[in-house]
Amino acid sequence: MANLLEALGSRIVVGDGAVAAYLYAEGVPLGRSFEGFNLTEPDRVSAAHRAYLEAGSEVIATNSFAAGRFSLQRHGLEDKVNEINWKAAKLALSEVGKSGAWVVGCMGPCGIPPSEWGPAHEVEALFRQQAGALLDGGVHAILLQSFADPKELTIAMEAVRELHHLPILALLAAGREGTLPGGKHWEESTKQLREAGAEVIGVAPAFGPSACEGLMKRISSGPGKLLAAYPDAGQPEFSEGRYLYANHPDYFAQRMAELPALGVNLLGGGSGVSPSHIRALKAKVGGLTPATQVRAAVEPKREAIQISSGAGERKKEESILDRLKKERIAVVELDSPRGLDMGPFLKAAQELVKAGATALTLADNSLAILRVANTAAATLLREKFGTTSLIHLACRDKNLIGLQSELMGLAALGHRHVLALTGDPSKFGDHPGATSVYDVNSLGLIDLIRQLNEGRNSAGREVGKGAEFVIGVAFNPNSKNFDAQVKKLERKMEKGAHFVMTQPVYELEMIRKMKDALGPLGIPVLVGVMPVVSARNAEFLHHEVPGISIPDRVREKIRLLPEGPAQAEYGREVAAELAREVAQHFRGIYLITPMVRSGMTAPIVQEFLKTK
Repeated sequence: MANLLEALGSRIVVGDGAVAAYLYAEGVPLGRSFEGFNLTEPDRVSAAHRAYLEAGSEVIATNSFAAGRFSLQRHGLEDKVNEINWKAAKLALSEVGKSGAWVVGCMGPCGIPPSEWGPAHEVEALFRQQAGALLDGGVHAILLQSFADPKELTIAMEAVRELHHLPILALLAAGREGTLPGGKHWEESTKQLREAGAEVIGVAPAFGPSACEGLMKRISSGPGKLLAAYPDAGQPEFSEGRYLYANHPDYFAQRMAELPALGVNLLGGGSGVSPSHIRALKAKVGGLTPATQVRAAVEPKREAIQISSGAGERKKEESILDRLKKERIAVVELDSPRGLDMGPFLKAAQELVKAGATALTLADNSLAILRVANTAAATLLREKFGTTSLIHLACRDKNLIGLQSELMGLAALGHRHVLALTGDPSKFGDHPGATSVYDVNSLGLIDLIRQLNEGRNSAGREVGKGAEFVIGVAFNPNSKNFDAQVKKLERKMEKGAHFVMTQPVYELEMIRKMKDALGPLGIPVLVGVMPVVSARNAEFLHHEVPGISIPDRVREKIRLLPEGPAQAEYGREVAAELAREVAQHFRGIYLITPMVRSGMTAPIVQEFLKTK
């Protein structure tokens, strides 16, 4: 196999496209490319390898990019990791024959969002299992393709290195401008990949060959620094449930032929790169040789995206945590309406503001029930009453782009306080046909907010001076495993949480327990208190709303009272008693107004704030 590295050091070598994507373009569902054509009907996979070889590929990749355990779960094939990868290697090797082509075992990212990773060794085990099967199958090298996170790529390399010292080809999937997660610099990241043992490093951009030149300039080249580029054919069109790529082989070949001058030794392709593209590429670069002179990486200067409004910028919203250092604070939740009539909502808000509420907090379609956007409601409240708003942001409804766009919009509007939540699943709300996104969970969302505070987005691009968000997180004291919730809160604090708001409590003892458990953590705590309005409401909250537990004695007593004002008054009295206990141990309270009934929480606000 040393011959491949020797060849790359002296001439241009052409690799193939993505076999699974080629099969998909030919009408084979992605899951079936594993289940059917790798195991019992291998002809289509073999035919794809053969087509790339006949087009001029000297390096072909196994049909195993997404054949790790976690990714195979979606097809119900997680128990066939070893079989699928071993067979993928054998199918590719059987087509190489005496052609002299090399087979690289292709591995993609593990498929688990970094925010949901367990210990690094568990992620490494996923890569080790897949790599072991490919190595047992006889591949000549390992191709780690399209990794967006350098950290994950390094973990995958370490897993391979534990098993064998075959060459590793490590390819990063960067943003169009070469941004990497967390603002990591290219030169530093690629240096780390070389130090971790990658013989060949390079890029695999999803948006086509046009940006490869700019990306490759950001990686040092020279003797012993072998480079590769495996872009997709371009941006696909989504049509009738499928991703379709325009077929421009000559353009692809022309742009790729610019890369050997930058020292790129291995030219290949990803999704949408068909045998026609490889044939055109082979013809274009046949007489070229890679540049061998030393070239230092160049980090381009980019104009930062500005999210401040410049001249005429409004006065910065005071942090509720700064208020908390001087006085008690009462944050009161008020749901925006489910229809377009804002009258009752604004009337209730006005009453709470007059009662002295430090801030009003607005849920983000809680329980997956559609309401007026809390961002719009918060902006309206500020215009009418000068109110500070604490805006809930759930990961359920927006992808990674949408979440950051929403946050940048909040920053542009001058809103600073955000409660980072995973969010209730859509299928349990009033639109059960809606999908839940969950690109990240609450931990990942805290990361996004912190990065914007530091002046960059999740892709690493600068956003100016940075936002000034005050990051809140949730804590559920009613969980069966209280200690696990404390550990989870500690992880949120490590990510950058500034304060915590608890689910509503209905036991005095629970307030004392939270003081003992959360006090030593040093994070400001706003204890949740929510009046019940009726016996029916109490039963609903206790049995149907996650995170809420109402004692039997409270539900039994309210059930014995006449329906109407008597039950509502008892619910308010219970909440007032809880608020008085909160005042003995905490300086902040989080009051949840039930059903826009501000009259139930306004008196509690006044009493709490007056407590010495």
